[in-house]
Amino acid sequence: MSKENLISLDMRMTGKVIKNMITMRGFSIREIQEKLYLSCPQPVYRWMNGQTMPSLDNLYMLSNILGVHMEDLLMPRNEEMWILHLAQNTDFVTRVKLYFRAVKANG
Repeated sequence: MSKENLISLDMRMTGKVIKNMITMRGFSIREIQEKLYLSCPQPVYRWMNGQTMPSLDNLYMLSNILGVHMEDLLMPRNEEMWILHLAQNTDFVTRVKLYFRAVKANG
């Protein structure tokens, strides 16, 4: 298998997507915690901060709660694009916006 066929997930960008989706849908962290039957909100915060990824079960339930496909909550790693934007922009929010814009433009 060639190296270019291997794709991993970008935990930090995935966390930003999850956080934005929760906010856009008008849910609080506490509501997500309760709907996922979590004993505390820390896992949700860890996902949103890109520290951990939701389990497959939690990702499936979260996608249903938010009304999106599971794949819509995941961001693949694109090292070339990320490094380019990192070099040009030190502000994380700006890099995120540029990253999404470049991904959308590239297909």
